[in-house]
Amino acid sequence: MAGVVFSLGNWGERLATGWVVLNETESVFLAAASFAVRQAPQLVIAPIGGAMSDRFSRGNIMLIAGVYKAIVLTLLALIAANGLEPLWLVFVILAFSGVGHSFEIPATQGMVTGSVPRKVRMNAVAVHSTGMRAVGAFGAFAAGFAINLLGVPATFLASGIAFAAGGFLALLANRGLRTTAVEKTGSVIRDVIDGLKLMSTLPIVRMILITAVLVEIFGFAYGAVMPAVAKNALHVDEKGLGTLTMMVGIGSVAGSVFLMILGNFRRKGLLLMAVAVSYGAFLATFSASGSYAVALMLIMGVGASAAAFDAMQWTLLQLNVPDEMRGRAVGAWVFAIGFGWIGHLGLGAAGEAFGVQWTLAGAGIVCMATGFVVVAVSPSMRRI
Repeated sequence: MAGVVFSLGNWGERLATGWVVLNETESVFLAAASFAVRQAPQLVIAPIGGAMSDRFSRGNIMLIAGVYKAIVLTLLALIAANGLEPLWLVFVILAFSGVGHSFEIPATQGMVTGSVPRKVRMNAVAVHSTGMRAVGAFGAFAAGFAINLLGVPATFLASGIAFAAGGFLALLANRGLRTTAVEKTGSVIRDVIDGLKLMSTLPIVRMILITAVLVEIFGFAYGAVMPAVAKNALHVDEKGLGTLTMMVGIGSVAGSVFLMILGNFRRKGLLLMAVAVSYGAFLATFSASGSYAVALMLIMGVGASAAAFDAMQWTLLQLNVPDEMRGRAVGAWVFAIGFGWIGHLGLGAAGEAFGVQWTLAGAGIVCMATGFVVVAVSPSMRRI
């Protein structure tokens, strides 16, 4: 439940940030850069967040992260009320938001998978992802209307309240949950180093993380240009953007339910790559026609593929490392997707130069190629 409420805050924050920066600056690149600065800190902080998730109470970590994010979003609300002046301060605060995200994800995933036996972890992740995406779909839809009716500052404040509430829920949930923790000898930094060494020496984990980097840069970075897609390609306002984002959420629920139905599917590596290919196909085509109605249908496929891709990565990582390193495995994944800032800036610059539709088409093709190449070159991915 706590992770679901955190998702509500995340979707509201992302939608409000992208829309207000695009509206105030009229720059596709700067709107995309607002996503990049939020993600870049993960390259430094995520391994620490993963190590702390293995060492300390995950409920306490989520409480601190939730309150921290509420403070960050309150500051964003104050600056948004001042017309994003000064703009550089907005980017600094968004970077601090990314720091909180680096602690939130490892703690959340550790709590989810730590509560069930190994053989049903994919189901547990899928169930959690279903709730998270369903609430996120509602949150995105509500955020679009909240921006239109109440303004961006109020939307930031509401998202901050969601984060704080999620933190307190996590603290309550963790009281009755027994978790595997590392022996508290040495320092957190030592744990970080040991975790990164382990991740680099396990072939299947290494390949999952390489795939995560590529698909994050060329695929998941699409969110950074979504405000521009809505405004410039599909010609809709903030309510239209909210509806588009809601359809992503609805598709995400469908992707999570699909994994729940599959259960303990044996060929998880091949399935992961098939999902990467489908993700690329939907991404390349969803806005190509310029039709809002067509885009609403196709972007559900983007959401479904994205949700399934994330959930399967989390599952495979945690099935292929010792239980006491689950947090560090997810921390390594958050570190890997931290390279997504490259995609945000790249897609923003390309979208401004060539148009967002051509940019998304190229990004989708790269995601499809990634899936095919990994299957061809990685025997371990074909076996698991």
